[in-house]
Amino acid sequence: MKLILAFTVACIGLVSLLSAQTYTAGEKSVMINGEVVRYEPGRVIVIRGGDNQEVTYMLSPKIDVPADVQVGRKVTLYTEVGADKTTLVKRVTTTSVTPEGNVKRTTEETRTQPSGATTTTTTTRISGKVETYVAGKTLTIQRSDGSRVTYVIDAHSRVPADLVIGKTVAIVPLTGSKEPVAETVTYYTVVPE
Repeated sequence: MKLILAFTVACIGLVSLLSAQTYTAGEKSVMINGEVVRYEPGRVIVIRGGDNQEVTYMLSPKIDVPADVQVGRKVTLYTEVGADKTTLVKRVTTTSVTPEGNVKRTTEETRTQPSGATTTTTTTRISGKVETYVAGKTLTIQRSDGSRVTYVIDAHSRVPADLVIGKTVAIVPLTGSKEPVAETVTYYTVVPE
Protein backbone atom coordinates (compact mmCIF):
# COMPACT_ATOMS: atom_id res chain seq x y z
CA MET A 1 0.00 0.00 0.00
CA LYS A 2 2.82 2.43 0.88
CA LEU A 3 4.56 1.62 -2.40
CA ILE A 4 1.40 2.42 -4.38
CA LEU A 5 0.95 5.66 -2.44
CA ALA A 6 4.60 6.66 -3.03
CA PHE A 7 4.31 5.87 -6.75
CA THR A 8 1.08 7.90 -7.01
CA VAL A 9 2.67 10.88 -5.24
CA ALA A 10 5.70 10.66 -7.52
CA CYS A 11 3.49 10.60 -10.62
CA ILE A 12 1.46 13.59 -9.42
CA GLY A 13 4.69 15.44 -8.65
CA LEU A 14 6.07 14.65 -12.10
CA VAL A 15 2.88 15.86 -13.78
CA SER A 16 2.95 19.08 -11.75
CA LEU A 17 6.63 19.53 -12.61
CA LEU A 18 5.99 19.16 -16.32
CA SER A 19 3.02 21.51 -16.23
CA ALA A 20 4.65 24.10 -13.93
CA GLN A 21 7.82 24.72 -15.95
CA THR A 22 8.16 25.71 -19.55
CA TYR A 23 11.23 25.24 -21.66
CA THR A 24 12.24 27.03 -24.81
CA ALA A 25 14.19 25.61 -27.71
CA GLY A 26 17.90 25.60 -27.01
CA GLU A 27 17.47 25.96 -23.24
CA LYS A 28 19.98 23.67 -21.55
CA SER A 29 19.66 24.05 -17.78
CA VAL A 30 17.13 25.42 -15.31
CA MET A 31 18.09 26.42 -11.77
CA ILE A 32 15.60 25.80 -8.93
CA ASN A 33 16.05 27.06 -5.34
CA GLY A 34 14.10 25.64 -2.44
CA GLU A 35 13.91 23.62 0.75
CA VAL A 36 14.17 19.82 0.73
CA VAL A 37 10.89 18.22 1.80
CA ARG A 38 11.82 14.64 0.89
CA TYR A 39 14.96 13.03 -0.47
CA GLU A 40 15.38 9.48 -1.77
CA PRO A 41 19.05 9.04 -2.80
CA GLY A 42 19.40 7.94 -6.41
CA ARG A 43 15.69 8.45 -7.12
CA VAL A 44 13.88 11.71 -6.29
CA ILE A 45 14.10 14.97 -4.39
CA VAL A 46 11.04 17.00 -3.40
CA ILE A 47 11.56 20.76 -3.11
CA ARG A 48 9.32 23.46 -1.61
CA GLY A 49 9.92 26.66 -3.53
CA GLY A 50 9.38 30.32 -2.63
CA ASP A 51 5.73 30.00 -3.69
CA ASN A 52 5.30 27.29 -1.00
CA GLN A 53 4.51 24.67 -3.67
CA GLU A 54 6.14 21.25 -3.50
CA VAL A 55 7.56 19.75 -6.69
CA THR A 56 9.13 16.32 -7.18
CA TYR A 57 12.28 16.08 -9.32
CA MET A 58 13.80 12.89 -10.70
CA LEU A 59 17.54 12.53 -10.04
CA SER A 60 19.92 11.65 -12.85
CA PRO A 61 21.17 8.08 -12.39
CA LYS A 62 24.81 9.21 -12.20
CA ILE A 63 24.37 12.28 -9.99
CA ASP A 64 26.55 12.83 -6.93
CA VAL A 65 24.61 14.72 -4.27
CA PRO A 66 26.43 16.57 -1.45
CA ALA A 67 26.42 14.48 1.73
CA ASP A 68 24.69 17.25 3.72
CA VAL A 69 21.46 17.15 1.66
CA GLN A 70 18.62 16.37 4.05
CA VAL A 71 15.05 17.39 4.83
CA GLY A 72 14.86 21.08 5.77
CA ARG A 73 18.09 21.98 3.93
CA LYS A 74 18.08 24.76 1.31
CA VAL A 75 19.45 23.58 -2.02
CA THR A 76 19.82 24.69 -5.61
CA LEU A 77 18.98 22.12 -8.29
CA TYR A 78 20.21 22.32 -11.87
CA THR A 79 17.89 20.42 -14.19
CA GLU A 80 18.11 19.53 -17.86
CA VAL A 81 15.55 18.26 -20.31
CA GLY A 82 16.62 15.12 -22.12
CA ALA A 83 15.93 14.15 -25.72
CA ASP A 84 12.89 12.19 -24.50
CA LYS A 85 11.52 15.40 -22.82
CA THR A 86 12.05 14.09 -19.28
CA THR A 87 13.51 16.51 -16.77
CA LEU A 88 16.41 15.24 -14.66
CA VAL A 89 18.40 16.88 -11.86
CA LYS A 90 22.02 16.98 -13.04
CA ARG A 91 23.60 18.90 -10.15
CA VAL A 92 22.71 19.80 -6.54
CA THR A 93 24.33 22.62 -4.57
CA THR A 94 23.97 23.26 -0.83
CA THR A 95 24.61 26.50 1.04
CA SER A 96 25.59 26.63 4.70
CA VAL A 97 27.40 28.77 7.23
CA THR A 98 30.57 27.30 8.73
CA PRO A 99 31.34 27.59 12.48
CA GLU A 100 33.76 30.38 11.53
CA GLY A 101 30.90 32.31 9.91
CA ASN A 102 31.82 31.69 6.27
CA VAL A 103 29.01 31.25 3.78
CA LYS A 104 29.93 27.97 2.14
CA ARG A 105 28.47 26.56 -1.10
CA THR A 106 29.23 22.92 -1.84
CA THR A 107 28.68 21.31 -5.23
CA GLU A 108 29.37 17.74 -6.22
CA GLU A 109 29.27 17.16 -9.93
CA THR A 110 29.83 14.03 -11.98
CA ARG A 111 30.66 14.29 -15.67
CA THR A 112 30.77 11.40 -18.11
CA GLN A 113 33.27 11.70 -20.94
CA PRO A 114 32.52 10.34 -24.44
CA SER A 115 34.91 7.48 -23.60
CA GLY A 116 32.59 6.47 -20.75
CA ALA A 117 35.00 7.53 -17.99
CA THR A 118 33.39 9.52 -15.19
CA THR A 119 34.89 12.18 -12.95
CA THR A 120 33.42 13.58 -9.74
CA THR A 121 34.37 17.05 -8.57
CA THR A 122 33.52 18.57 -5.19
CA THR A 123 33.85 22.35 -5.03
CA THR A 124 33.51 24.53 -1.93
CA ARG A 125 33.22 28.30 -2.24
CA ILE A 126 33.44 30.86 0.59
CA SER A 127 31.96 34.30 -0.05
CA GLY A 128 32.43 37.74 1.43
CA LYS A 129 33.02 41.40 0.67
CA VAL A 130 36.57 42.49 -0.25
CA GLU A 131 37.92 44.64 2.56
CA THR A 132 41.62 44.82 1.65
CA TYR A 133 43.63 43.50 -1.27
CA VAL A 134 47.38 43.55 -1.77
CA ALA A 135 48.06 42.17 -5.27
CA GLY A 136 50.09 38.97 -5.19
CA LYS A 137 50.10 38.86 -1.36
CA THR A 138 46.80 38.88 0.58
CA LEU A 139 43.04 39.32 0.30
CA THR A 140 40.84 40.07 3.31
CA ILE A 141 37.08 39.57 3.12
CA GLN A 142 34.32 40.51 5.52
CA ARG A 143 31.92 37.62 6.02
CA SER A 144 28.17 37.90 6.40
CA ASP A 145 28.48 37.84 10.21
CA GLY A 146 30.84 40.86 10.14
CA SER A 147 34.01 38.92 10.96
CA ARG A 148 37.06 39.02 8.70
CA VAL A 149 39.36 36.40 7.23
CA THR A 150 42.59 36.93 5.30
CA TYR A 151 43.64 34.62 2.45
CA VAL A 152 47.16 34.33 1.08
CA ILE A 153 47.48 35.06 -2.64
CA ASP A 154 50.33 33.03 -4.13
CA ALA A 155 51.72 32.42 -7.63
CA HIS A 156 49.04 29.79 -8.32
CA SER A 157 46.07 31.90 -7.16
CA ARG A 158 43.67 33.00 -9.90
CA VAL A 159 42.36 36.50 -9.10
CA PRO A 160 40.43 38.93 -11.35
CA ALA A 161 42.76 41.60 -12.75
CA ASP A 162 40.25 44.30 -11.80
CA LEU A 163 39.64 43.13 -8.20
CA VAL A 164 38.58 46.09 -6.05
CA ILE A 165 37.61 46.76 -2.45
CA GLY A 166 33.87 46.64 -1.78
CA LYS A 167 32.97 43.92 -4.30
CA THR A 168 31.53 40.59 -3.16
CA VAL A 169 33.68 37.62 -4.13
CA ALA A 170 33.58 33.84 -3.94
CA ILE A 171 36.81 32.14 -2.96
CA VAL A 172 37.71 28.53 -3.63
CA PRO A 173 40.27 27.79 -0.91
CA LEU A 174 43.29 25.64 -1.67
CA THR A 175 42.79 22.25 -0.05
CA GLY A 176 45.46 20.69 2.12
CA SER A 177 47.08 23.99 3.12
CA LYS A 178 47.83 24.89 6.76
CA GLU A 179 46.95 28.55 6.15
CA PRO A 180 44.01 29.94 4.16
CA VAL A 181 45.25 30.24 0.57
CA ALA A 182 42.93 31.45 -2.21
CA GLU A 183 43.07 29.11 -5.18
CA THR A 184 40.42 30.98 -7.19
CA VAL A 185 38.70 34.32 -6.57
CA THR A 186 35.67 35.31 -8.66
CA TYR A 187 33.07 38.04 -8.45
CA TYR A 188 29.90 36.77 -6.82
CA THR A 189 26.36 38.06 -7.02
CA VAL A 190 24.14 37.31 -4.05
CA VAL A 191 20.67 36.28 -5.21
CA PRO A 192 17.92 36.67 -2.59
CA GLU A 193 15.91 33.49 -1.99
